[in-house]
Amino acid sequence: MADSAKGAKPGIWNSLEICKLMVAAATPILCVLLGGLLWLTQRDIVQHWERDQQEKFRFADAKIKESDKIRDFRLALYREAAPLLNEIVSYHFYVGRWKERSPADIIDKKRQLDTLLYSNRPLFSAEFVGLYHNFMRQAFRGAREFHGESRLRTSHRCHVPNDIDGRSSVYFTDEDTRSDLCTAYIALLERVSEELLLQSLKVSKAPETAPSICPPLYDLTRC
Repeated sequence: MADSAKGAKPGIWNSLEICKLMVAAATPILCVLLGGLLWLTQRDIVQHWERDQQEKFRFADAKIKESDKIRDFRLALYREAAPLLNEIVSYHFYVGRWKERSPADIIDKKRQLDTLLYSNRPLFSAEFVGLYHNFMRQAFRGAREFHGESRLRTSHRCHVPNDIDGRSSVYFTDEDTRSDLCTAYIALLERVSEELLLQSLKVSKAPETAPSICPPLYDLTRC
């Protein structure tokens, strides 16, 4: 019995030694495997972050290009519309080349502007369209019926002093909306600067200072 026990001890110690050796050998292998797994995980995280950043950059670049295209379209439209707006204001304020224009010419310019606006309505904000309509309401009296004509909200006698038979009077309402018209014009121009994606050009915030920016209000009693 004693001999058997003594004979088994070397076997037990041999097994323990083998286990120790296996553990010692497996430890660096596990470290390598865990390190590789950690590296792969970190690589995936970095690649995902890089792809996310690239997608954000592509999206931002596409937005910038889209904004540039919209601005270019708006700028082209404004270059066409600006002289027409100026003609309407000049006619009401009796400045510039207003004497060379007939009332029918000014009403035709309104039609041209309306065509530009409604043909390109999706390119402009609701606020801009509202300011445009307000400007037109100050400059013209609407037709109010499908076969009617818009009329100029200004003086017939001052604009057509030689209209002896009064034929041109149908184009006028004989109102004087110059102060409100100028305020509406300034508000429209301020919004134009924002619609073109430029800085906001606030001409005047105080109503009492707006007339100083407008053309002179000539005395119409001398017409």
